[in-house]
Amino acid sequence: MQSPAVRGAPQWLRGLLSEEFFDACGAHPGERKNDKNHFCVDCVAALCRHCLPHDASHGVLQIWKYASCFVVRVDDLKLFDCSGVQSHTVSDHEVVFLNERTARKRSASVENPCAACARPLPSGHDYCSLFCKVKHLVESDQGLRRALRVNRRSAAAAGGDDPAVAEASQSGKRRASSSSESGRSCGGSLRKRSRKQPAPARSPSC
Repeated sequence: MQSPAVRGAPQWLRGLLSEEFFDACGAHPGERKNDKNHFCVDCVAALCRHCLPHDASHGVLQIWKYASCFVVRVDDLKLFDCSGVQSHTVSDHEVVFLNERTARKRSASVENPCAACARPLPSGHDYCSLFCKVKHLVESDQGLRRALRVNRRSAAAAGGDDPAVAEASQSGKRRASSSSESGRSCGGSLRKRSRKQPAPARSPSC
């Protein structure tokens, strides 16, 4: 269930922050390691490793677990500016928490609380998670726009001034087109195979 706090965000971001990862994939119940630990930005869906190989034009994020919470690598999250979010180093990669951390008791003595949930943070950070940054910025439309990294040319081509709306529109068009051609946007196993055309009959020589 999506939190009302992020309803002003683009569809892919709302999906990323509301998805429950590492559940068994319903499309591959008999396969080993079928936990859904990927997220397709274009299809707005959680995927398991067997849903891949994925359409190369789609953006796929791998989701990890750290301290029993979902995290994503900062380098992989190219559509959103993670600056200000507290990061952690896991296996030489910088990661951020997707969802709001377990709340701690608020205290007036906290010098640097999270701007959204008041969780104590080290100096130099404003948010404890991606969710908290979105929650705080969604109250200011301009603030959220600055954090979103979308293709401005695509926004202009879509005929709109709001890059977030244009990105969602373009994403929806890709999903509809892909679904009509293959029956499913993600997963190569369900794509239709092109039929071989019979060789044309040669006319008898004169």
